[in-house]
Amino acid sequence: MHTADTTLSSEAWASPARKRARVICLASLATSLALYALSPFMTLWTIAGAVSSHDMVALGHTINWSSLDASIKEQVLNGLNIGQVNEVSDELPEFGSSFATSIVSNAVDTRVTQSNLGNVVDQAMASGPDHMNAGAVFSAVSHALVRFTAANSFEAQVVLPGHENETPLRVQLRIERWQWKLTRVDFPTAVHQPVMEASVAQRKA
Repeated sequence: MHTADTTLSSEAWASPARKRARVICLASLATSLALYALSPFMTLWTIAGAVSSHDMVALGHTINWSSLDASIKEQVLNGLNIGQVNEVSDELPEFGSSFATSIVSNAVDTRVTQSNLGNVVDQAMASGPDHMNAGAVFSAVSHALVRFTAANSFEAQVVLPGHENETPLRVQLRIERWQWKLTRVDFPTAVHQPVMEASVAQRKA
């Protein structure tokens, strides 16, 4: 009889304990997911704050320099239309492409550095207001289009003040060593409007 009572009391104690354990596990999982979902927004907010206050040291801590350099070099080379030039001219295409790539690479490596980051940011904002205040920056970020492109990748498209008629600034963050890092920035460019053609015959039809 004593043994039966002990068994019943143990089961009665174990059942609430298991329930509490399940609740704690679920709460921990929900908290972890919430922190994960919020973490890139916190990093994006940190970047916006550093840009608005011109705190280049804080901004530099959020950057993966090798990835950012590679993305800037890619944009510069695309702007030079090297591929199109090589298609038109068959004279030393490999040399021409290699030479241009080398010049762009050296220029980016020299200019896009922690010590020169302030000038890079100023040039990127050159078409905007002379003194972009914190309110304007945070307002632009708060209206950004954001999405997770992968479990470890996050993207934000921000329309910068003064660049409303251009493509949005696209910022890519990736998780590296348990931290979100700025790995790519696509700067605003002019939007190419398609040319609409309609003949008189089509209109009459």
